[in-house]
Amino acid sequence: MHINQSREESRCGYSAENKMSSHEIMCSLLLVLSLFLKASAQSTPEFASNMSVVYVAEDTMKGAEAYKLLAFDKDNDLLTYSMSGADSIFFKLNETTGIVTVARTLDRETRAILQVTIGVTDGSNPNEMEQTIILEDANDNPPVFLSASYTGSVYENETEGATLFTVKAVDSDLGAAGAVRYKIVEVLPGAPTLFGIQQNGSVILNGTLSYAEKSTYYQLKIEASDHGGMYLGKYVIRKNFAFAFINVEDVPDRNPIFLNIPYQTTVPENSSVGTTVFQVLATDGDQGIKDEITYSIQRQTNSSKLQHLFNIDARSGDIYVSGFLNREELLDFNTVVELQVTAKEQHLDINGAVASAVTSVSITVTDINDNTPAFYNCNLDFCNFTEGAKVNSFKTSIPEHISAGVPIESLTIVARDPDQGMNGTFILFLHGEGASIFTVHPQDIKNMGMVQIIVRNSSAIDYEQRHDINITIVANDTTNPTECCSSATLIIYIVDINDHSPEFPQQAYILSVKEHANIGTKIATVRATDPDSGSFGRITYSLLPKSIRNDFKVNSTTGVITVENNITLDREKRPIYYATLQATDGGNRIGTTALEIVLEDINDFHPVMARDSYTAFITENKDNELNIRIEAFDNDQEGTNNSEIRYTIAAGDYRQNFTIDPITGVLRSVGPIDREDMKSSLNGKIILIVEAYDLGIPKLSTTVNVTINVEDENDNSPVFTKSVYNASVVEHTLGAFVTLVKASDNDATEINNRVIYRIETGSTGTFLIRTMLINKIDPKQYQGNITVDPTIALDYDKGPKSYTLGISASDSGFPSKSASATVYVSVLDMNDETPVLDPDSLKDLDVMENNTQLGIVRNITASDIDTNHSLIYQLVSVVCLKSKIIDARPNAPCRYWFGLYDNGSLYVNESSVIDYEVYDQADITIRVTDLYTEKNNPSTTGKLTINIVDVNDNVPVFLAFERVSVIVPELAPISAEVATVKASDNDTGKNAEINFVVTKVLFIFSDGQENKLPDVFEASRATLVGGEYTATIKIKSSLDKTLRGQYKVTIEARDGGKPTLSATRDLNLITVDESYKTRLEFGVTPDEVQRNMNEIIAILREATYSNPYVAGVNAVSNEKVQRLARNTAKAIMEVYFVYNNGTAIPPENINSILQFNPEAVKELIDIGLLNIKEPAEPIDTARPLLFTIGGLVAAFILLVAIMITIVVCSRQSYERKIKSITAMNTAKTITVGALQNGPVVPGTNKYTSEGANPVWNTNIEVSADLGFEDANSDRVSINSLDVNIVDGMQETPTRKLNVEMAEQTINSHPVDEKTKPLSVALDDHDNNKEKTSGETGNGIYNKAILNSTDI
Repeated sequence: MHINQSREESRCGYSAENKMSSHEIMCSLLLVLSLFLKASAQSTPEFASNMSVVYVAEDTMKGAEAYKLLAFDKDNDLLTYSMSGADSIFFKLNETTGIVTVARTLDRETRAILQVTIGVTDGSNPNEMEQTIILEDANDNPPVFLSASYTGSVYENETEGATLFTVKAVDSDLGAAGAVRYKIVEVLPGAPTLFGIQQNGSVILNGTLSYAEKSTYYQLKIEASDHGGMYLGKYVIRKNFAFAFINVEDVPDRNPIFLNIPYQTTVPENSSVGTTVFQVLATDGDQGIKDEITYSIQRQTNSSKLQHLFNIDARSGDIYVSGFLNREELLDFNTVVELQVTAKEQHLDINGAVASAVTSVSITVTDINDNTPAFYNCNLDFCNFTEGAKVNSFKTSIPEHISAGVPIESLTIVARDPDQGMNGTFILFLHGEGASIFTVHPQDIKNMGMVQIIVRNSSAIDYEQRHDINITIVANDTTNPTECCSSATLIIYIVDINDHSPEFPQQAYILSVKEHANIGTKIATVRATDPDSGSFGRITYSLLPKSIRNDFKVNSTTGVITVENNITLDREKRPIYYATLQATDGGNRIGTTALEIVLEDINDFHPVMARDSYTAFITENKDNELNIRIEAFDNDQEGTNNSEIRYTIAAGDYRQNFTIDPITGVLRSVGPIDREDMKSSLNGKIILIVEAYDLGIPKLSTTVNVTINVEDENDNSPVFTKSVYNASVVEHTLGAFVTLVKASDNDATEINNRVIYRIETGSTGTFLIRTMLINKIDPKQYQGNITVDPTIALDYDKGPKSYTLGISASDSGFPSKSASATVYVSVLDMNDETPVLDPDSLKDLDVMENNTQLGIVRNITASDIDTNHSLIYQLVSVVCLKSKIIDARPNAPCRYWFGLYDNGSLYVNESSVIDYEVYDQADITIRVTDLYTEKNNPSTTGKLTINIVDVNDNVPVFLAFERVSVIVPELAPISAEVATVKASDNDTGKNAEINFVVTKVLFIFSDGQENKLPDVFEASRATLVGGEYTATIKIKSSLDKTLRGQYKVTIEARDGGKPTLSATRDLNLITVDESYKTRLEFGVTPDEVQRNMNEIIAILREATYSNPYVAGVNAVSNEKVQRLARNTAKAIMEVYFVYNNGTAIPPENINSILQFNPEAVKELIDIGLLNIKEPAEPIDTARPLLFTIGGLVAAFILLVAIMITIVVCSRQSYERKIKSITAMNTAKTITVGALQNGPVVPGTNKYTSEGANPVWNTNIEVSADLGFEDANSDRVSINSLDVNIVDGMQETPTRKLNVEMAEQTINSHPVDEKTKPLSVALDDHDNNKEKTSGETGNGIYNKAILNSTDI
C-alpha cells in the first residue's frame, strides 16, 4: 500500500519540499479517491467451480475423508471454511484445511442426495453456496425376496417347461450391484434338475412329475444374488435365500391297484351257495384321489363247468360260492378255479377312459370222501375219467392152455377213486365162478391204477371144455362206510389153436395179360380154403419166387393177381412168366399152386427225345424272344398211331407264358417276362416239362426238361428307405460315426442290385461314406456308413454348424441307375473355443485427469462362439507411460488408478488421483477366461491403451519479454509489428493452445494521466515453436503522432481448454511523437538524397549513437521556407533519432550532439546537407477529461476535481504569459556586443549565449494567448518563452565548445547579424529567471514530470 501511495505522489509531482498549490491539492484529492477505491476492491474468496456438486461413496467409513472443500482468494488471504444445514450432521469439517470426513454412517438407499451450505471467508469477506452431496452406490445391500417363502401347487401331469410360479427379489443397490439373478441351489427330495428358474424369477418345470412314483412334495432353496460390486474396497457378491414349497396334486391317470397279490385260497367241495370264499381289495392308483372301486368277475375259464361257481360283491370285493362245487369235476383243472377279477374306478380317468385293473384269484376246491371207485377200459396214460367213460364189464380172449403166471395182455382195466389222499385208497379182489382160475394185481390202489388179471391155473383153460369164463372184479373203499364198493364183470373167451393147412382147387393155372399193362391190372383171382377158425382160418397169399414179385403182385387177402411193373412186362423180351402162388393161414401153415402167365402184345414203345434236356436264354421284358424246337422219335411201327407223336407242355412254372406247336414241337414265349416278378428260389430259371406222346392205345409219352434262363436287365433303380435322414455329431471327434443310410434295388442279379453309396454334395471332404454288406443271403442288402473323415475335425464355432449331404445310391448295372437322399448333419457344440476380446472395447480410451471421471469408464466385452460359456475378466498388468517412456518401477502410481470387475467393467479407482502431468498413458493388459472350457486354452489377453486426457488445470505462463518498446507513430502503419510476446502452457492439446488478445490499452500521458483507447493494438495468431506460443503485437488503427507519453497494453494469454484459463501481462510501448522529428535540408534533389540514403543513415547512426528512422524525403515547395533559407534547399529529409532503450533525441539536441563529431558533419555537408531544423510545432488538441469515477460519491469527487483543475490551469496559463512578456522585454535590452562570437550550428539562428531561443524570426502574438492553455498539455506552444531545454545545458561542455568555435560562416556564407539581438534577449531572459526564482535554470533535474526525452 505504501508503494502505491508513493507512486501516486510521484504522479502528482508532490514532495515535502514543494509548497501546496491548487494543482497539488487536486492530486491529493485524487490520491485519497484512489486509496478509497482500492480498499473497496478487496476481493471475496470464491469456491472452485466443482464444489457445487460432490460425490461421496456411501461405504466411506466413519472418520475417513469424504472430499475436500476448495476455494481461491485472489488476495491469497488465509481462508476459513464452514458447513451448515440439516445434512451437515453426517460430516465433520476441518475449518482450516477444508477436508470433510464422515461423521455418521451414510446410506444411499435411505437418502441418495444430501444438501449442505458451505462457506468460506478470508476474515472480512465471507462467501456461501449450496452444495449437493450425491452418495455413490456401494454393494452394501443383498437382494431381498418380496416374500419370505413361496408355496405352489402343480398337477402331476403338468407339461415340461411350464411356469409354476414366480419369485421376486429386489436389490436397492444400483447398476450391476442392484441387478438380481436367480439360481436354485437345492431341491428336496433330491431332484436337482427337475426344476429351473429363469432370470425373471419364473420357476419352470424341467422334467416330469409323478404323484405315485416320485415325490408329492418338493422344497426348493432359491438363491438371489446380485452381479457384484465394490464394497469397502473389495469386490463382493451378495446373496439371499428363500424357500419354495411345491405340492404335487394327483390327477386320475392311473388304474386301480390290487393289494396283497397274488390271491390264492381254498374252499371245500359241496360248500353251500353264498359261502364267502375270499375278499379282494383294490385301491385307487391315484393316491391323492381315492376314487370309489367296484369289483366284478370278468371271466372264469373257457370251461362251462366253472361258470357261475363263484360271484363277487361289487362293493366289498367278497368272493362267494354261487354254484355247486364238486371237486372231482374240477380234476381237469387240478381242482383250481382261476377267477379274473376286475376292479373299476367310479369315475373316468383324465383321458376319458375307464380306469380298471384285472387280477387272478386262484381258488382250490378241497376234497371230501364222496366218491366210490370206478373202472375204466383204457390205458392209464390215455384215460378219459368222465362219468360216461365208466364201465362195469370187460371182455377178452385167451388161447387155450395159456401158460400160468402170465397176465392177460389184451385187458386194459383201470380202477380209480377221484377222492384225494386216503379218501381215494381202495382194495381189489375177484369174485365169481372162475375166480380161482385167475388172480388180480395189485390188490391195493391209491386213487387209480392199472388192473391186471393173471392166469393162475392154465389147465382149466381148455377150449374143448368151455368156450368162456365169467368173473367179477370188486373195488372196496374201506374209508367210506356208506358207499364202499363197486364191481365190474369180466368175460374171458377161450381161443382155439391152428391145426389145418390151406388148399387150392387146382394144382396149376394158365393166365394172360397184355404187355406193359398198367400197374394194378387184374390178371386173375386164385383162392384157397382153410377150415380153421379165427386167425388160423384166415389165408394170406404170396408169389414165389420173390423175383416174380417185381413184375406181378397178389393180394394177400383176396388172391387177386395184378401187374406190379408195367415197364418190365415186355413181350418182345419175355413172353411167358412162371410163378408159384402160396397160401398161408394164421398159424403159418402153407398150401401152393403153379401159375403160367402169358404176355399179350400192346403199343409199348414210348417216344424218345432227341436230347436229354434243352437250355435257352431270353431277356426280361422282351416279347417272343424264345424259339426252340423240341424233337422226339417213336420206335413203334411207322404209319400207325403208335408211332405218331404229338407235343405239349406238361408242367412248369410260368407255363402260361409259353406255347408249343403240338406237331412241330416249336416252343415259343408269349409276352414279356419280368425277372423281378419271378420267384427268388428259381434264381431266374424257368423249367418247363415238355411231353411227347404217341397216338397209340394206350397213349405213350415221354418228357424232357427245357430250362429257360431269364436274363436280368437293370430296370430298377435303388430306393432309399427314407428320403431324409437326420443325424448329429459332436465337433472335434475324429472319424466319428454319423448315421447309416440304406437303399434297396429290386433287380434280381447282384450286378444290377449291388448298391454303392457316394456323397455327392455338401461334404467338401469332411465326411466319408462306406458301402457295407449287411445281408449275405439273396437278395443281398447294402447300407452306407457315414463317418467324419478321420483327418478332419469339425468346428461348431467356425462353422458350418450343419451340413446337408446329398447321398446317392447307384447300382452296378449298365447303364447304372441311382437314387438320392438327403442327410442333415447337425454339429454339436463342444466348449473348445478361446474367448475373443471385442476389438471395439479395446480401442484406445480417453480418461480425464483429476478424477473427473469416476466409476465405470468402459465395459470390456468378449465373445465366445461356444454356445455354453461363462466369462470372467481380470486385470493382468498396468504399464505407466509418460511421453512414450515406460515407468519400469514395480509400484508406479498409475497401477492403482484403474480397476476391473469380473464382469468386464473398467472403473476409475476413487482412492487415487489421475494426473496427466505424471503419466499421459496407461497400457492395461486384460485377460478374459471361459470357466466352462472343455478343451484348448480357456483364456486370452488383450491390451487397452488408456490415454489420460489433459484437464485444463494449468494457467498459461508468459515468458520473459521486453517490458518497454518504442513506437514511432508516424512510421508505424496499420498492421506494423511493435512487440513480440511469448507464453507456454503445461497442459496439452487444445488445453495448451494459446491465443493472445489485447484486452486493454491505456495511454499514459507525460503528466501521468491515463486515457483508455479502444482498438489501437491487436495480437496476431500465435504460432507454436519449440513448445512456446509466439505472437506479435500489431497496430490495428492509426496512431496519433501528436501524443506524448506511452501506451500500456494489457496482453491476455488464453488457452483452448474449457473452462478457459488465462494470464495477463502489461506491455509498455513508449511513443516518439512528431516533436522529435528533425528536418534535414539538402541542396540536392530528392532522388539524389534517396540514392545516398544508406550512407546518410550510417553517418547519422555513427554520429548520434542512435537509430535514425527516416519519415520521408520530399522536395521543397514552401515559398516561406525558401525565403528563410540561407541557401536554396531542394529536398527535406524528416528523421527520428531513437536510442536502443526507447528514448528519442529532441531535434534541438541534434546540433549539440553533432558538434562532438565534426568529421560526420563534414561528410554530411559533402553529401549536400544545408540545415538541421526543428519541425513546426502543431497546435495542441483538446486534452481528455479525467476518468469517470463510478457511483454517486465518485461523481461528486470528480466534479470537485474538474473545478480545481480549471482554476489551476488558468493560473498557470497566466504565469506563462507573464514570463513571455518579461522575456521579450529582456531581449530588447540586449546589445549586439553582448553576444558571443563563434561558429554556430549550420542553418540555425541559435546563439551560443545563454538565454538564446531557437525561434526563427517569428512574431509572438501575445494578444492571441487567452491564458487558458494548460501547462501540462501535450499541445506544443509556439511561444518561445515556454520552458526550453536549452536552459538545461548551462555550464555544460557544449556551451564551452560553442565559445571556442570561431567560424562565422557556413559554406562561405556570413552569419546574419539580425539574429544576434535575439541571443541577447535570451540571455537576459535567463538572468531574469535566476533573479526571480533563485534557480539556475529549468533543466531536466528540476522537472516534475519526465517524458521519454528526459530519459
